[in-house]
Amino acid sequence: MVSPWLGMALVLGVLGLLLGGLRWWQRRGAPHPELIRKLLHVGMGLLTLSFPWLFQASWPVLTLAVLSVGGFVVVRISARLRQTVGQVAGAVARSSLGEIYFPVAVAILFALFVHYPDEELIRRQLLYCIPILLLTLADALAALIGVHYGQWHYATSEGYKSTEGSVAFFLCAFLCVHVPLLLWTSIGRTETLLIAILLAFLATMFEAIAWGGLDNLALPLVSYLLLRIYWPMSATELLARLGITACVLLLVLVYAWRTTLVGSAMFGAFLVGYISWALGGWRWLVPPLIVFVTYTLLSPRTIYNSKKIHNIHAVVCVASAGLLWLFVARVLDRLEGLLYPFTLAFAAHLAIIGIARLRRDYPQLGTTSLLTVCILQAWVLLFLPYLVVEGFAGHAPWMVLGALPAIAVAACLFYWMQPELHDCPVDTARWVRQAGVAGMGSLLGLAPLSLIS
Repeated sequence: MVSPWLGMALVLGVLGLLLGGLRWWQRRGAPHPELIRKLLHVGMGLLTLSFPWLFQASWPVLTLAVLSVGGFVVVRISARLRQTVGQVAGAVARSSLGEIYFPVAVAILFALFVHYPDEELIRRQLLYCIPILLLTLADALAALIGVHYGQWHYATSEGYKSTEGSVAFFLCAFLCVHVPLLLWTSIGRTETLLIAILLAFLATMFEAIAWGGLDNLALPLVSYLLLRIYWPMSATELLARLGITACVLLLVLVYAWRTTLVGSAMFGAFLVGYISWALGGWRWLVPPLIVFVTYTLLSPRTIYNSKKIHNIHAVVCVASAGLLWLFVARVLDRLEGLLYPFTLAFAAHLAIIGIARLRRDYPQLGTTSLLTVCILQAWVLLFLPYLVVEGFAGHAPWMVLGALPAIAVAACLFYWMQPELHDCPVDTARWVRQAGVAGMGSLLGLAPLSLIS
């Protein structure tokens, strides 16, 4: 291992040369902007693959991440830099924060690499490297294939993506998982094949729905956790996982007619269910599945409230707090304890959705009646199954009772904060507001947890 300071200097020097070289070529050769952007993406990714061999502690990588994020932010806000070196990442005519999300994901992955010093070194290295390879190579190949050869397109929240690009992404992602596991581990051939198929399929779904570069943050972290889960599984267990994955996807597609989700939002709903089940088990699938199936049943079906108006932003809003609890539970090995705030987050969202739908359908309904109906509906629909799953003995009944005021706080905050509630908008401000108050409501679930622990 080299000195951490020397390692940091080497990384920053190579990154500077990469940016400078790409900018020079951009000015001299006028290549396609997407090619320049993806070469930066690949270069940064391949550079971060060296971290397990350069650093032993997480602080140098955290420092590099902070410097990288800070540098990209400065480039974005400085008009002069934005017109020079900023063109390397910003010449493409779409808004993306991918170059900011990526260092954050790398820092988290490396912290997890350092967190398990007693594990076999090659296992730790592959758990770090494979998620980065997935994002670095597969994403770049998909974008370049789509730009130059894409003929069949499908709609996303940012416009269109090509089927050819998605196929290329899947094949490259498959190889990024299969080859390292096959060459450097003792996992059986059948098992490596199934793990590669599962992770490549997941990654392709992420690539299909992601916007604004958010896949640069979510995909590596979810891939890491899934690879850690799948690593010790037998071929039979992995085949069962593959079958259940197909069943969840089929359920979402069959029920699509009853939802208000449009385009890639359906794939987003599938991913939420898949990740909840794959990372947490069947009990963690219950809350998002209930919300998905019941949210349109909270009010009578009309032509207006049956319109397909909710895109992937709505799905991310509803799932954000819950998936954050799931990620924390998986990393800290607290699946038992943190199912409660996870369920509470989805219950808060269901109450808020009920408020938005019923206020439109029944404008004459009083505030107290509206809030009472929506809060109770969400509480019963989410926490009656929770009580059945957890059992009626012990602390579960008291925790279920404690969920009611937490749901009420989130629902009331949204009601008072959201403008134009009679015709609730589906803009970014609404989703940020809803995600924030639902997350706050789920945080209140830590109070009863602390009392019983």
